[in-house]
This record gives sequence, structure tokens and C-alpha cells, in this order.
Amino acid sequence: QRRGAIILPAALLAWPARAAEGDIAFRILRKGEAVGTHTVRFATRGAERVATSDLVIAPRVFGIVVYRYEHRYEEVTEGGRFRRVTSRLNRNGRIVEVRGERVAGAVLLDGTEGPQRLPEDAAPLSWWEMRRLGGRVPLFGTTTGRALDLAWETRRGTAGGPEFQCSGEVTASVAFDAAGRWVGFSARGDDGTDILYAPA
Repeated sequence: QRRGAIILPAALLAWPARAAEGDIAFRILRKGEAVGTHTVRFATRGAERVATSDLVIAPRVFGIVVYRYEHRYEEVTEGGRFRRVTSRLNRNGRIVEVRGERVAGAVLLDGTEGPQRLPEDAAPLSWWEMRRLGGRVPLFGTTTGRALDLAWETRRGTAGGPEFQCSGEVTASVAFDAAGRWVGFSARGDDGTDILYAPA
């Protein structure tokens, strides 16, 4: 769903049609301490662009891991359009798997809610995909396997590109530079505290 979509002024529409290429790597901070990493690697297979996202959060107390959150997913696009995604989340031993694929006239999604049929322009909430954010297309969660109900605010960020803030089922802020590259992120964690991404 696209609750709260924002129509942007022309000055904010001048960023590139595609984000800058190149792998992305962040350290994840909680209360100023490093608790994990998030990397996104890109590859080309023929006409397909493959993004592999690896997110690991494993805070330690006295050297012992007290919580583990591992999320890996692979998303395929072609010509900038979503084609398919496979996702596996391990949250402290609880496994959630999600699969989605665009077919003629729809996106077929299979996750926690069972098989679903979403609009043809639906796509996963992949934070590096700048042109999906701000309420432009229906989004679904790769950790939930269902359509997301989000409200958006958009402004020009300090890195030279747009900054998007979303609320609803996900509370987060994501920033891009003038080349359209994902450079910043913060979000509300499962325990109610905020996490912040810093360049690795």
C-alpha cells in the first residue's frame, strides 16, 4: 500500500534515474557500539542485475552473543524492474523464508501470510533502491512476506541526495548522495532502541 505518498518538487526529481553502482557496506551501531554489519553486493547475469543483501546483528555481553538476527536475500531486477526475490531470516533460531516473483499482470508472493497476489508494480522494500521509496510503488517486506502499509516524508538530505522517512509498519530514515548511492540509514529496532548505519 502507499499511504501518505509524497509528490516531490521538481528540484528533488533531478537525481539520477539509477543509483550509483558498486557494493555497499555498513557497520551497525546501537547506543554507539558496533553490533553488526550490512553489506549489499551487486553482480550481472546477462540482462539481469543481482543484489545480494547480508545483514547480521549479534550484540555481545562479556564476549557472549546474546541475540542473533541474520537476514540474507537475493533480488533480481532487469531494466530497473523487479523480477524475483528469495529471502531467509534467522531471528534467534526462528526461520522465516519469503519468495516473490513478477509474472504477467501481478507479483506472486509467498511468505508468512501464505500465497498472495500483489499488483504488477509491487516490489520488495530494498533500501538501496531509491526510486521505490517515497510511496511510488506498493512495497512488501522480505522479513514478513506481506504488503506493507507505510507513510512517507521526503526531503533533500545533507549528503546531496534525497532523504526518505517512513512510518507505520517500519520506522526508518534512509539517505542517498547526489549520485543516488545509499549512504545512510537509521531505524527503530525490535527492542525499541534505535540502530544507526555508519560506513564500514
